[in-house]
Amino acid sequence: MKDNALLDQKPLVDSYLNQGPRPLSGFSFVSLFAWCDFFDFEFKTIRDCLCIFARGEAGCFLFLPPLGRSFDPSTIETAFEHMAQGGKVRAVNRIENIPENLLSGFNQGRYNQYLKPAEYVYRKEDLIALKGNAYKSQRHDCNAFFAHHAAHSFGPYADTDFDACMGLFEDWARDRAMLNSDGVYRSMLLENRLVHARLLKFWRNLDLVVRVLKDNDKVIGYTFGFPVDENTFCVYAEIADLQVRGAAAYMFKSFCADEQLKAFSRINTMDDFGMPNVARAKQAYHPWELIFSYTISLKDPA
Repeated sequence: MKDNALLDQKPLVDSYLNQGPRPLSGFSFVSLFAWCDFFDFEFKTIRDCLCIFARGEAGCFLFLPPLGRSFDPSTIETAFEHMAQGGKVRAVNRIENIPENLLSGFNQGRYNQYLKPAEYVYRKEDLIALKGNAYKSQRHDCNAFFAHHAAHSFGPYADTDFDACMGLFEDWARDRAMLNSDGVYRSMLLENRLVHARLLKFWRNLDLVVRVLKDNDKVIGYTFGFPVDENTFCVYAEIADLQVRGAAAYMFKSFCADEQLKAFSRINTMDDFGMPNVARAKQAYHPWELIFSYTISLKDPA
C-alpha cells in the first residue's frame, strides 16, 4: 500500500522537476522512491513550490530544495517550521541536495552550508571508445573478459532474473564486506540491498533501464539507471561478480553503448560517498565534470 501511494505521487513530482534544471541524480523520482524503506515522504506545496519532506526515526529533513520555477526566503522559513512540527528546529532539520546555482537563495548569515561529495559526469563517447593511454587498464579488462567468456550475453532484465540478481548482490556484498571493515561502509551495503531489491521490483513503474550480464545463462552482473535530463543518463547501480575479471568494466562500457542510451551525451555515476576506494575507481574513468551540491541547516538550532 505504501509503495502504491508513493508511486501515485510520481506525476506530481515529475511535473515540478520539469519546471527547472535537474543537475543532480537526486532530482529524480527514482532517487526518492529508492529510500522509502527508510523514510516516510510527505508532499506539501508552499508558495507554488513542491516541498518533499522525509521523516525518519531521527527527525525530518527536506529531501530536495523546494521544486518549482523559483523560491524565496519565506518558502525556506516555512519549510523549516514544518520540519520542526511546531517545536524548536533541531540539527537533523536540514535541506539536502542543493546545487551550487541555488546557494544564493540562502542567507549565509542564517544558514550553515556543508559541501557534499561531488557527482561524477563523463562524456559518453569517452566511456564507449576507451581510447588512449588514459583508458589502457579499462580496455585490457574488457578484452580479458571478452576473450574468456565467449558465451556471454548482455541484454534486457526480466522479472525472472530477480532472484539471481539479488543472489549476486548478496555474494558481492559479502565479498566487499570482507575487504572493508569500516562500519559505515558495511551499513551502506545493508541499506543498498533493500534499495536494489525495491528498484528491481518496481523497475517498470519507475521507467528504469535495466540490463543483465550473463555467462552461460548465469547472471554475473546487472546494472540500471534513468535519464536525469535530456542530455544526461544516470547509472544508478552496477553489480558484477568480483571473481570474473573484467566483468564490471565490460558491463559499464556495454551499458553506455546501449541503444536505449543513444540520445544521451553525458553519463552521471553519482558520488563516491566520501570513500577513497570508490573515488579512485570513478577518477580512473577521467570525469569530464564534477557537480557539487550542499546541505543547508539553520545556524545554532536547539
